[in-house]
Amino acid sequence: MNFGSKIENLIKMQSAGLPVPDFRVLPFDSLVKTPEELHREINRVAALTPAEQSRRLREKAGELVSADVNVPDENCAYAVRSSSSVEDSSAHSFAGQFDTYLNVSVCDIPGRVKDCVRSLFNENVIDYMCENGMDLHALKMNVLVQKMVDADVSGVLFTANPQGILNESVIIAGRGLGENVVADRIDTTAYYYNTTDKVYYYEGREDLLGRGTVNELISLSEKICSLFGQYIDIEFAVKDGECFILQARPITTLSDEHPLIFDNSNIVESYPGLSLPLTVSFVKDVYEGVFESAGRRLLKNAEELNRLRPVFANTVGSANGRIYYKISNWYEIINYLPFHKKFMPIWQELVGVKYKEAFKSSTKISPFFRASIYYNTVKEIFSAPKNMEKLHEKFVEINSFAREQFKKDLSPKEIFELYDLIEKRILSDWGLTLLNDTYTFLFTGILKHRLKKKAGGSESAANDYISGITNIESMRPIREMVRIACEKDELSDEEYERQKAEYIADFGDRCPEELKLESPTYRTEPEMFDEKVNEYTRDRKKLLSMRDSMQTEPGKIARDPLTAFLSRRASTGILHREKSRLNRSRIFGLVREAVLRLGDVYVKEDVIDEKKDVFWLTLSELRALAEKPANMRETVIRRKKHYSMYALLPAYSRIIFSGAEFDKNHRSVNTSEFISDNDEMSGIPCSGGEVRGEAYVVSDPKTVTDINDKILITKMTDPGWVFLLAAAKGVVSEKGSLLSHTAIISRELGIPAVVNVENLLSTVRTGDIVSLNGTTGEVKILERAQKRSA
Repeated sequence: MNFGSKIENLIKMQSAGLPVPDFRVLPFDSLVKTPEELHREINRVAALTPAEQSRRLREKAGELVSADVNVPDENCAYAVRSSSSVEDSSAHSFAGQFDTYLNVSVCDIPGRVKDCVRSLFNENVIDYMCENGMDLHALKMNVLVQKMVDADVSGVLFTANPQGILNESVIIAGRGLGENVVADRIDTTAYYYNTTDKVYYYEGREDLLGRGTVNELISLSEKICSLFGQYIDIEFAVKDGECFILQARPITTLSDEHPLIFDNSNIVESYPGLSLPLTVSFVKDVYEGVFESAGRRLLKNAEELNRLRPVFANTVGSANGRIYYKISNWYEIINYLPFHKKFMPIWQELVGVKYKEAFKSSTKISPFFRASIYYNTVKEIFSAPKNMEKLHEKFVEINSFAREQFKKDLSPKEIFELYDLIEKRILSDWGLTLLNDTYTFLFTGILKHRLKKKAGGSESAANDYISGITNIESMRPIREMVRIACEKDELSDEEYERQKAEYIADFGDRCPEELKLESPTYRTEPEMFDEKVNEYTRDRKKLLSMRDSMQTEPGKIARDPLTAFLSRRASTGILHREKSRLNRSRIFGLVREAVLRLGDVYVKEDVIDEKKDVFWLTLSELRALAEKPANMRETVIRRKKHYSMYALLPAYSRIIFSGAEFDKNHRSVNTSEFISDNDEMSGIPCSGGEVRGEAYVVSDPKTVTDINDKILITKMTDPGWVFLLAAAKGVVSEKGSLLSHTAIISRELGIPAVVNVENLLSTVRTGDIVSLNGTTGEVKILERAQKRSA
């Protein structure tokens, strides 16, 4: 018998052992013995207004409902719920249009059953069916009589955020019965649970559910989704800590046909935490230009390049002030590469993509064009080392030209003219860095796969062959700074200032979070250099140890020719990759200097209050101000307010939108911190060795005071963290891969490192005594800080 989805779902959930309160079903055919009379009345009133149709049909339905209703025996309160034959379909939703009654006594059940049947012809129902071309003859109303739960808290759980986030469950909860929640008659608390990261926050005056109940409801929802599909609207009640499922229906307003996947794998190293609007807008422009540059080299087809331009323009995006890869678009681009099905998992592993969903492109590529792309790709990838040398030479020339121009007193228009010239010259060839990344990923991935297959091969085997790269660019800034610190006592003030100026001219843009334009650097704030040098000189013994540890030990030399070939190729790719990363920091340094110049001008023109307010504006807004100054104070204030709220939101690793991305907007945000009591973890080993020491958890590298001989625990690192890593005893990060910056620099410094450790920051606290094995990837907490201090 077809009872409608509401009742059928309850029967299925109860059969699956879910906590559904006892209920019985009163089928329409048993309630209305002569439905043909109802159909004749429908025909008679067809020409009347919806209001008159409703009045007549409700009256007729009430007359036809049997007075002999099979009521429960137990004398307690019941819910009498309607369940129409047409509601909750994939095409139409009748949510809230039929009647339901709560706290009904046994003697009142027959009357409420009749009222439920009569609601089949409510005026709003007739209006909706007429608008959607539906036949009133198809209407049937089954009635559900369910034992009431005298709830302490009740509400609704959506397994996907109806606003359009597919991997975020939303729980709306309030005290008492669910009807008060739905009708907005009481204060409610909304919980937002990211199903990827399994973390949540809530908005409301009080935490009505607590972590245990939230997790229980999420667990129940996962079981319900396994029965009915991914996107379900679930009504629940909680009594004395026990959860009950009252009903479940599909969410009909969401589609996952073309999801937009935001993933922070790898990119979170460059843009941890919040990035201000100027950085976000600049990064989007840069990625678009870089991909278009690579596309020209590989496609050599203007028509296809134009078709892909919208994809290139959407390789990165932002949500809640954080920068993400729009990874679904990256998959679309990778689809063009040779052997893309085999390359995809290599790319995912080396970029650190945790959730490796299958991707099917809708793009049809002709065999001839694909063959042309394959030829161009192979040619470009194997030419990458030579072309990267040329790119570096070109960058040195452009950088020198730009620095010379910045010595002049430029107007905003002249600054943007210079910006456009530099952007055109740099981005025209910067796509080579993507091809070099592909080259590096390819040979590192093959090397790792080969070594793991060989007898005795381990997860860390590839590290031995790709470490000890002579003159790797990422090490130059720290080596030079350590050298100056070692010699500082012997230098005159004049000589120290000269060497400091030379250092800043060459490496002044290499700092933590260097790819955020708003980040201070040694170039913009030279006193930071003095502070770091003085920090190093406070412990002479440690300083000399740092210097000695930077004497590069050659990597392991392979005996068999193929492994030797692969390791040389991988090391060459890494060498050029790190050189381009340092040049990239210099590019961002040029832009940072340009916009701070704009800030000085716009303060004088009374556009903003202080020059650093430029970072709260977008690149296009700054350009418009160069043409026509306008007061931007309100815009800055509004964005600062939004960002203060974004700072309270969890930093999700992945957000899956059903459509276009959007930012959250809450009046208040309360986070629920998860603290794991797990003492053993594991990740990807990326620099060998075993150490034991005190943990130092770093969330903001700018606030670190003393990392000497401690094990650095962090979400991720970026190239500018080299100054911290050099002083650390070891490093463990929650994100990362074999080719992440944490991995590369720790190998060159010779300190043990493990990356990609799940729930690291929820497990380790500053002061814990931990052991770290960079060969096996094992991380253990030997002693908790709170136990030591007790």
